[in-house]
Amino acid sequence: MPDASPSADPAAPLFRPCSWHRHDVPPSHQKALAEYTHDVGNGLAALLALLEFHESQELDDAPLLAAVDKGALLRLAIASSKLLGCYAYVQISKANRAQRKAIVTERRDEENGP
Repeated sequence: MPDASPSADPAAPLFRPCSWHRHDVPPSHQKALAEYTHDVGNGLAALLALLEFHESQELDDAPLLAAVDKGALLRLAIASSKLLGCYAYVQISKANRAQRKAIVTERRDEENGP
């Protein structure tokens, strides 16, 4: 359940975007990735369950979804998974670059001495 606890600051805005973390958890790329993964994963699961239900109901005269809507939902699932994967790749690349830079700096400092 998203954190909806009111802020202790009376001047704080009433609206805060949905967050699955407590309000006192500081912002970070890892926090954002976890929240995106949670939302996209649950959304994809619901969407795929709907599509699976649609497939099981096709024996009736009136299908649950029109073919064009089914296609749109499948493309939504594909696109959102790709976007999540791209976001994760960027975060992984940034972390790896930062670590490589730290290692190079550390080696340079060791070579130059005090």
